[in-house]
Amino acid sequence: MLDSDFSRRLVMAVDAEGYGRGDDLRHDSIQSGLAQVMDRSAREAGLCRETWARQEAGDGEVIVFPEGEPELRVIDDLVRRLRKALHDHNRERRDDARLRIRISIGHGVVKRGAMGFVGQVVVTTCRLLDATAARTALKVNPRADLVLILTDRLYEDVVRQLHTSYRPESFTRLEVPTKERTEIAWMWIPSEDLDQKGPLDMDNLPAVADTLWALIAGGALERLGAYGTETGLGGARRLLAKIKEFRSEQGRPADPESRDDLLESLEKLVRVDRAVEQFAQQFNAEQMTVNLITAPISGEEINFGIRN
Repeated sequence: MLDSDFSRRLVMAVDAEGYGRGDDLRHDSIQSGLAQVMDRSAREAGLCRETWARQEAGDGEVIVFPEGEPELRVIDDLVRRLRKALHDHNRERRDDARLRIRISIGHGVVKRGAMGFVGQVVVTTCRLLDATAARTALKVNPRADLVLILTDRLYEDVVRQLHTSYRPESFTRLEVPTKERTEIAWMWIPSEDLDQKGPLDMDNLPAVADTLWALIAGGALERLGAYGTETGLGGARRLLAKIKEFRSEQGRPADPESRDDLLESLEKLVRVDRAVEQFAQQFNAEQMTVNLITAPISGEEINFGIRN
């Protein structure tokens, strides 16, 4: 239980997708389904849900775990058990009746107040749960039943240091604007749940240019680990290198000056260089399997994505 004294605890926020759009029957189904999958997942992970301090809402809850609750069992085992429980729960349901959730986890000072939990970690964890990028990730990955968001500190201390079964490179770095500051967080969707796009339709070159230009403008191609791994950004770098070489041969500045400038060069190059078409196809297949990221660039927000 959580008493009135401040203490450092692990905090989890859970929210069911699409609750506000449902009717009473849908609300009842979501609430009962969420309770069932949470109970099952805790039990299978070797955790006692009865010892958790919980602040419930109709479509989710905020959980403060007991002092001494194994962090790795929550961050790793519980989340993976939740994914399996959601899969089983949704197996025979129509797409519009599936239970899909967002989970965010943080760690920090928290206590119980007169009307709920008090502590900056609670505020941050709930704001990350509500991040546009997390909501969008479920929309663009319709096979996914859950998305996980970790605070930067948890990711660096637990995932980056290889204390879990997660691969660090399977997480996407987020920048989440809040009223006070921009929070850094890390988002994960199981790789097998990511939406896979098909072969490149050359009419989709504008979409390729949109994604490649966002990576260029955000500096992701120069900053290893900023938005992906070396492997994940390799296709983008190869494609850009070909474009720069082509522009130089034409006597133009190697670096495109805008997204439209980039698209013009890409369209011309694809027509004369078969290898570039193959690079573009690989970029579409590997890079445009997306988790959308909202990142402030030059004072504006640009949505873009890469495949982890």
